[in-house]
This record gives sequence, C-alpha cells and structure tokens, in this order.
Amino acid sequence: MKRALRAALLVLGGGSVALAQAADVPSSPPQAARAAPAQTPEQDSGTLTLDEARLLARQALYAGRFEVARQLAMGLLKADAEDPYAYGVLAAAHSRLNDPKLARAAARLSYKYSDTPAQKFGAARTAASVALQHERPTLSQAWLRIAATHTETDKQEAELKRDYARARAANPLSFNISLGVAPSDNVNSGTDNVLEVINGVPTLGRFGSATRALSGVVTTFDTRLRYRLRRDANSVTHANARLYIRRVELSESAEADAPGVNGSLFSSTFAEVGVNHRFALGAKGNSASVGFALGASWSGGERSYDFAKLELGRSLRLGDANGLSFSAVAETRKSDISATRDSDVLTLSGTFQHKRGNGDRVSLGLTVQDVSGAFVNADYQTTSARLAYTFGKALGPATVTAGMTVGLTDYDTYTLYSPVAGGREDVSYYGDVSLFFKDYDYAGFAPTVRVRSGRRTSNVNRFEISETTVTLGLQSKF
Repeated sequence: MKRALRAALLVLGGGSVALAQAADVPSSPPQAARAAPAQTPEQDSGTLTLDEARLLARQALYAGRFEVARQLAMGLLKADAEDPYAYGVLAAAHSRLNDPKLARAAARLSYKYSDTPAQKFGAARTAASVALQHERPTLSQAWLRIAATHTETDKQEAELKRDYARARAANPLSFNISLGVAPSDNVNSGTDNVLEVINGVPTLGRFGSATRALSGVVTTFDTRLRYRLRRDANSVTHANARLYIRRVELSESAEADAPGVNGSLFSSTFAEVGVNHRFALGAKGNSASVGFALGASWSGGERSYDFAKLELGRSLRLGDANGLSFSAVAETRKSDISATRDSDVLTLSGTFQHKRGNGDRVSLGLTVQDVSGAFVNADYQTTSARLAYTFGKALGPATVTAGMTVGLTDYDTYTLYSPVAGGREDVSYYGDVSLFFKDYDYAGFAPTVRVRSGRRTSNVNRFEISETTVTLGLQSKF
C-alpha cells in the first residue's frame, strides 16, 4: 500500500486538480467510518491515513488519473477488504479504463458493503452511472430504482430524477407497468333492476342473476413496451406492444346471489403490437404521428375478435401554457364468434390542455366514435366529453386530480326479442377523484387511490347501471 500511496503522491504532489464531469465519482469518504490507526513518529513520512488515501483517490478520479485511483483503491482494500468507498473508486476507475465487467462487479460490492443510507445511495448511483457509460441503460435504471430506496433529502431526489431522465433518454427500450386492485359494487356492469322495462313499458322479462349488479374485486395489469427503432433531429420511430389483463373475483355475497356464476365470465384480456412514427411538423413544438397495430381481444376466457388499426395524430403547442392534440383511428374487427359480428370502428378525439400560472392543470377532451357492422346491435355511435383538473400544489399529503365524464350512446336500430321502438339510447355520468401520494414511495413508485362513481340511464333498463369503484395502484415518480 505504501508504494501505491507514494506513487500517487508523486503524481498528484499537492498541486491543484482540474475538476471534470464525473457523475460516477463516489461521494466524499466518511471521516469516522473505518478510520486508520493514529500515526506514530516512527511511521514513514510518505504514508497516509486511510481517510487521506480515500480523499487522494477521489482527487485522482477527478484529475483523470484512473490507474492511480485504481492502485489507491487496491491499497485501501488490502487494509479493509469490505471498504465500500474503495470499491466505488474501483468501479469508477475500471469504467474509465474500459473494463466494464470489473467495473460492474466493483459497483455491486460497493453497494453490498455500504452501511448508511447515504453510502447505499451513492453506491447505487455510481453503479447506475457505470452501467450507462457502458451502454446498459436498462441496468442503469434498475440501479437508480435501488438508489431511490435510500433517498433522504430533496437534493438526492433531484439528482436521481436527472440521472433517470438521462438513462431513459439513452434507452431504446421503455416500459410502463400499471397494477390496480379495485373493490367494486358492480364488477359485471350489471343492472340494478329486476324486471325488464323498455321505453317505460314493463315487459314479462325478468333479469337473471348474471345480468344483475354483482360486487367483487377487479384486478388489472397493464404493461406497455416501446422500442426505439430510429431517431434523428426531427423524428422518431418506435415498435410498440401492450398487454392488458382484467380479472374479476366475486364477493361471497355475489356468489350467493348468483350461484354457478364465476368471476372468469367477466374477465378479459387485450393484446396488440404495432409501429408508430412521430415527426416534427410546422412551428417549433408541433408534431404529427402515424401508427399501425394488430391485436386481439378475449372475453370470458374466449377469443372475441382480432383487429387491425391505423392511427393518425397531431399535436399543437399554443404558447407556453396551452396545448391541443387530435387523433383519428380507423379499426377493423374480425369476430371469432360469427362473421355477422365483424365491425368497423372510426374514432375521432381531441384534447385541449392548459397550465395555469399557479401550476394547476386543466384538460378538456371530446371523443366521437362510429361502430358499424352487419349485426343489428353492433351498429351505433358514441360521444363522450371529459373535464379534468389537477392541482399543482399538493392538498395535504396528496396530489389531487378531479374529473367528470359525460357520455351518450345511440343505436338507431336495436333488437331484443323484437325491434325496440326508436332504437336504444344510453346516457352516462361519471365523476372521479385521484390521489397520488408521492412522499410515500418505494424505489420511486408511490401509491395512488382513485374513486370513481356514476350511473348510466337507458330507455332499455337492462342497460341501466350504477357503480362505485375504488382503485388502489402504484405510479412512478420519475
């Protein structure tokens, strides 16, 4: 160790050190941890205490003397084979000396032997930087998630967000996973009515237990993957994939009310793969997109239909505070049940967003959809409008978003046992409140609670429903 220290002293010799960009340089060495024994007059004047050696190793990294830093770290490890700071120096030095395997191994050991949250945070952040430097951005993001479990200050969180944004921008692969657990008093969109009424006139019909509102728990898993195929200054092309799974478990009371009915009857799965190309168009900040996707949908354990769709999009920036977006989606569905249930779907939507001076955000959206098919009940039009307001300042421990959705569905012709006079018309009203508890996170994921309640009215009371759902989920902070 003395030889390495003397070599470093000769190289760095007390002169000034030019600082360089070095996100992978370990934080300042602890002054109390693993302190060296006190020097005696008999000791060689060229030796250093362990804390001085750690500081010198840090200076060597900043000065670009990576081999010197490596030698110092190896000397520190001879004195203490579990010195996390020495492993952090080794990770940074090996990374700059283009030895990624040894750099990653040293980073793992630095984290393993760290004792305090601050040391754990620094070690994980160093490991993330090493991974990013050697073009492993997904591994870098994983280490940053680990670092998030040890944050203690706002400054650390800000550093973490910057690091994560850099890793995400470098990563051609991005993914978003959403998990929700939602107790509901109407998991099957069943009616509250018992006897059938059409246009205000009672019929002899009586609703079966499976069509009545049943309580239970809805679990959803939604994962979206995106891989960047190409990017330049004005455009980007991605391959996309999505898998959405909805599973229903009936409550004991629902099983008693509907014997023989299983929650799998109301479960569903949706999957698609596609390609999307976005490009700059018009003034700065404005863009357009075109995409294509193929997929399939399952309901009640049976394959419902396959589909292909084409999507066009347009985004406009209206000053610093406003934005406007449009989309048009043309979709064709091929039924696995019967060819008569094949349909074509055209969806047009637009959303206006505004950011207020106090940080609050408001959005207003309108969606119009036309569904046409050979089957008489698969030919209808829907219109829905949604207003949402997000408070920029947290209310207590939560960031709050409140919204309201109003919808209208119209069937010119609708048949049950016989054609319904005047067709069918449904009107729905839903309100929702979402709470995001960002200060109660783990690995950068914080809990969310969403309460949604509303009702749908119809001239065919089989489709009249009311429901209240509470959804518990997780959302990423960065």
